[in-house]
Amino acid sequence: MAKYKAGTYTGKGYGVKGKIILEVSFSENEIIDIKIIKHREIYGQAYGLESSPFEHWIPKIIKYQSLNIPYVIGAEVVCKAIVAAVSDCVEQADGDLYELKNKKVPTPLKKENRVIETEFVVFGSGIAGLSAAVEAKYCGADVLLVEKQGIIGGSSAICGGKIMAAGTKTQISKGILDTPQMQFDFLKKAAGSFLDDDKINYFCYHSAENIDWLTEQGFKVQDVEAPHSSQLPWRIHNSMGGGGQTMGYGGGFIVPLNNKFYELGGKTILNTALTELIVENNRVVGAKAKDVIDGSIITIKASKGVFIGTGGFAANRELVESRYPWMKNYYYNCPESSQGDGARIAESIGAKNYKHPYLQTMMLNENTGVGVNEEPSLIINLEGKRFCNEYQFHSLVGAEMAKTGSAGGWYITCGEEVEKYPLLKYSLGTKEAIKANSIEELAKKIDVDFKNLNDTISRYNYLCDIGFDEDYQKPKSEMRAIRGDIYYAIFLRPATSITFGGLEIDISAHVLDKNNKIIPGLFASGEVANTGNFGCGVPSCGYSIGHALHFGRVAARSACGRELL
Repeated sequence: MAKYKAGTYTGKGYGVKGKIILEVSFSENEIIDIKIIKHREIYGQAYGLESSPFEHWIPKIIKYQSLNIPYVIGAEVVCKAIVAAVSDCVEQADGDLYELKNKKVPTPLKKENRVIETEFVVFGSGIAGLSAAVEAKYCGADVLLVEKQGIIGGSSAICGGKIMAAGTKTQISKGILDTPQMQFDFLKKAAGSFLDDDKINYFCYHSAENIDWLTEQGFKVQDVEAPHSSQLPWRIHNSMGGGGQTMGYGGGFIVPLNNKFYELGGKTILNTALTELIVENNRVVGAKAKDVIDGSIITIKASKGVFIGTGGFAANRELVESRYPWMKNYYYNCPESSQGDGARIAESIGAKNYKHPYLQTMMLNENTGVGVNEEPSLIINLEGKRFCNEYQFHSLVGAEMAKTGSAGGWYITCGEEVEKYPLLKYSLGTKEAIKANSIEELAKKIDVDFKNLNDTISRYNYLCDIGFDEDYQKPKSEMRAIRGDIYYAIFLRPATSITFGGLEIDISAHVLDKNNKIIPGLFASGEVANTGNFGCGVPSCGYSIGHALHFGRVAARSACGRELL
């Protein structure tokens, strides 16, 4: 008896960025082919790598004739969307969906505990780890790359695909005047005394060189932009397809770096988490790691050193909410693997793990996107009070909100600016927009003290009328009074994807101990080692990626005894 009605059917599921449309072909007895017809998924997460669901996971459905295959760790949403699309097709083909979803597949035997010897081991496969791994291969080292998730890329793969640099060939070709000193001055102004001047100056003066190096590995610069029209000059370099406040283009540098690492003979282990650093005679000589699927232990001996690029802790809700009270019920856009493991493990052997008083804070309505673009109207905290120039880079608005201690706020408007901001115009027509016929009614609906809200709007309207923001110096062109027949409020929830602080490294990317002495054999870069990089907020897109790349390369050269950049 036939199991399916033979033919080809179209089904859909919903992934990270929208619909995934598949065509599934059946014979009378089995699934014979699955094709991706249309999608908007993330390059370097859903597809483009040997570990991606499109390339790695879909063939298993055909091989095992089952939808009961363990999801790729780090790409679960994409796998669920594929299951939904294939399920749709199975039902159209009159197949037994229950049987397909419950059919057992072979379980790999548990691996034996084992020992691996290498020269340089890299934990974490984001931009920091991959840069370190590739640079170390160029230095002639035997390199092992270890990733906690089932897919390469970490937070870097799902970021906006932007990288900051000054004095680049792209800028010069477009007539943009920018220098390393101008970039440093911008970062110093944003971070103040938090900034490690020597390290960041080092990054700034090599940022253009790092773009050239990344391009040599296969990265392509689409264009250059400012993260916000209030920030000049344009120095944010976009991956192909990116631009504006968008996410999901980090594959533009993750995929070519991963491919280059393989081309150079590098080795990778997935689904494996760092658990312990091995110290002998006051030097880090290796590490222990655990297979997150079967629990087996790998002891890795690394004669040249251990590199930690395991990211921050933005997905560690307990840690974030306990350390930063204004982040209550926050939204995060980073992998679940961002738990702060690397810094904690290094701290256990004496490394300094700085508890920074701030982290990246954005005010975001995640259902509409309001808050991360350049919407310029009045923003208030939960007490109904204005606290900043709203017309600046979103992370800087969030940093000012964090200083008030408010767990979110409200975007207040009568809609005067909507023609310039189509997304906002759309948002005001959704259920996210609370509407009222008066300020008093609005205050009741959003549970804000009426006097505070009324005083705030009155003051703001006065500043709009005189054409000068005496309080926060917002540009006159972006000052629009809150007057109209309908008052709108959109809730902005605290959000983050980047944490600050963590390990401290010196200019050669050695991890420092609590006495500011280097820990021999231990190196780090990226979000796990963000001490000295940030003040109260992220000053610009692409900065975190830029210095992670730089010090990843520096770490590799330092470990291999090569001249630094």
